[in-house]
Amino acid sequence: MTFYFIKTWLLIILFSILISGGLLYRFFEIQDETKSFWLVILSNLSFFFSLRFVLFLSISSITIFLNNYELIRRNKFYSLATFCLIPFMTLICFMAGDLSVKEFNSDILLSGWNFLAMLVVPHLIISLIAYLFFRKMLKNRKID
Repeated sequence: MTFYFIKTWLLIILFSILISGGLLYRFFEIQDETKSFWLVILSNLSFFFSLRFVLFLSISSITIFLNNYELIRRNKFYSLATFCLIPFMTLICFMAGDLSVKEFNSDILLSGWNFLAMLVVPHLIISLIAYLFFRKMLKNRKID
């Protein structure tokens, strides 16, 4: 069963980085020729720091290995928490931090949440799909 979780974990990392990387690439408009040299450097740095955050978020999904324990594997809520709790709590913490700003500007808030969605939501969706696939395989007794 550990081999199954290693494959799942690596697939979560790979797809999360690829999807978020593609979305961030379009968001930062890396190939825009109208930008000045310094703006291109700043965009590239922002892109790589954002992608690094996605990598760290993906690596933190190592909690799926807790499903090797019978108690966690049999409880659907605990099992779901091992797959999705870290990205979900990251999303909630960033959103709560944005709402606690004294000056409320909806345009800035929406653009910040758009950027946050590109970082966290693909990982959350991929983790949820991996969880549903795991529960289906567990139900069919293909992994034990």
